[in-house]
Amino acid sequence: MHIKGKIVGPIGVLILIIGGLTAISGFSAVSEIDDFQYVEITNGTLIVDDLDGGFTVYVDYPPVDLNNNQIHDVCENIVITATHDGKWISDYYSEYPEVQNPDPQREVFTYSVDYGNSGCSTIYGAEAAWYEDRELTQIGKVCVGCMKGNTTIVAEDNVSMWIKTNGIASDAWAGVIGGLVMGCCGACFIVFGIAGGITITNGNNNPQVNSYQPEYQMTKPNYDAIPQPVYQQIIEPYQDDIPPAVTTTGLTRPSYDQTSDVAIEKAKSEPEPDKGNFWDSV
Repeated sequence: MHIKGKIVGPIGVLILIIGGLTAISGFSAVSEIDDFQYVEITNGTLIVDDLDGGFTVYVDYPPVDLNNNQIHDVCENIVITATHDGKWISDYYSEYPEVQNPDPQREVFTYSVDYGNSGCSTIYGAEAAWYEDRELTQIGKVCVGCMKGNTTIVAEDNVSMWIKTNGIASDAWAGVIGGLVMGCCGACFIVFGIAGGITITNGNNNPQVNSYQPEYQMTKPNYDAIPQPVYQQIIEPYQDDIPPAVTTTGLTRPSYDQTSDVAIEKAKSEPEPDKGNFWDSV
């Protein structure tokens, strides 16, 4: 594997591990969202640590309207008050919120039976929560917009309260999403590192050869790659006592005078002697 793959791969593994741990931590926090941070208290001090989402209060009271005045009886029959000793944010849900100085006399509890709305009108269904097989009803919110400090809350007639810290859910889900994103990035780093390392290794089978050559570097010309002119030698026929080519065929009478340098004498034919007539000698 190429050195780039060996570097990118471990970085991806590290990011994947960190992302996995973050996601696991976020899932653990999400699983605890339904748990109450303050259980069955009648009064107490709620600690605000840089959370401006405040708290949500539940009581053991049914969501009914027995007098039919369109107001949930839980808001009419239970009285809760709270104050805060730290700074707070005015117009918290507006476009231009402002930070205000501490006001220990300011009431920071508001009645709200619905998670996304304020008030106790029966047009809103009261939010319910379960704790150890007990169905609880939301009655209100405490210190929404409060900054770091302590919140003192009291329920009259010793009514028990179950309180959740707002903002935990958003932080927990942010951790889950962040962890998953980091895990995906880590996995991508691992895949790209392995693929890149293998590709670069296959593309350069001879690691000793430096494939990088600057533009100004002089290189030896490759004469084998330059087409060379072809010179064709003209061969002229050279005759040295070579008889001319035979162009015709035929039988001719040999000339004995030219066959040899030795003189050849012709045989002389002598006339046969006259033997006479046979009948003359009879």
